[in-house]
Amino acid sequence: MDKHNIWLLLDSSKAGGIESHVLQLAQGLQEHGETPLVVFLSDYGKHPLRELLAQSGIAQLTLNGRWRTLFHKLRRASPAILHTHGYKAGIYGRLAAKANKIPVFSTYHAGEIATGRLAFYDRIDRLTAVFADQLFAVSPQIAARLPNRVKVLDNFVSTTHLQHSTGQQIAFVGRVSEEKGPDHFAHLAEHFLDDTFHLYGDGPKLAELKKYAPENLKLHGQQDDMNAVWAQIGLLVIPSRYEGLPMAALEAMARGIPVLAFGVGALDKLIEHNGNGWLIKPEDIEQMAVQLKRWQVMSVTDKQRMQEKAIQTISKQFSSDIAIPKLIARYRKFTQ
Repeated sequence: MDKHNIWLLLDSSKAGGIESHVLQLAQGLQEHGETPLVVFLSDYGKHPLRELLAQSGIAQLTLNGRWRTLFHKLRRASPAILHTHGYKAGIYGRLAAKANKIPVFSTYHAGEIATGRLAFYDRIDRLTAVFADQLFAVSPQIAARLPNRVKVLDNFVSTTHLQHSTGQQIAFVGRVSEEKGPDHFAHLAEHFLDDTFHLYGDGPKLAELKKYAPENLKLHGQQDDMNAVWAQIGLLVIPSRYEGLPMAALEAMARGIPVLAFGVGALDKLIEHNGNGWLIKPEDIEQMAVQLKRWQVMSVTDKQRMQEKAIQTISKQFSSDIAIPKLIARYRKFTQ
């Protein structure tokens, strides 16, 4: 494909799972000979993803949030593919691309059932799915809520140049929102008052969490670049109520960090219980605490064995080197 003929569109104000996915996708496309353009639908000021894209030499464009602007940009540039990510980017992107007769792909990431204002965007997002030439979902559960022609596209991460973690922190990494279960993480910390728990992230439930978090739960807030943080983590806890296939789990396991999670979304595709991590019945904090205690008393040899299995799972099934060539081949079916 020609230079910048793959446009990756998102509407984003801060770092999160979609942003991690887009970065991995852009880097993977670049590593496989493509030169993507990451397009921010709106300008929300300084954004960590912009800096990471710049460091990787990936081109980017920021628009003013108007559908008409996107429409005219697409008309003038006429990219071979527009690939959208997220609610608003999907709605605007599919309509603008179709009006310009440009093939459009859309990836659906959200595993939760949206409420409030997001419920409106979610409904319109799914209704306008019919305008996409190809739909992807990051889990079977998300795919079930979309038209039949949707394909499950697992999240993926690059496994090159990664530093394997030697840290010992017990950590939560993600959006501090109802569906991610930060309250579950706080309750888990209450079972281990002699240990420090670490929460990395921001979101609508952070202010409430600060009011009841136990003293041994350290709230680090939003992290613009997780690379330095991952090296400090020994165990990632995912106590979510809803999930797709979370990027945090892939990024942790690629670095040899096992994951202790409730068995929601597509986590069962990633985690082998007692093999490369642990899956617990949803909402069962007591059993999660039991398993965490087992991790704490595991021998060094057993921990190393589990870490290696986590790394192997990602490299063999969820790496960019596996996913990106398949995606490029899919793109080409619509551009030849």
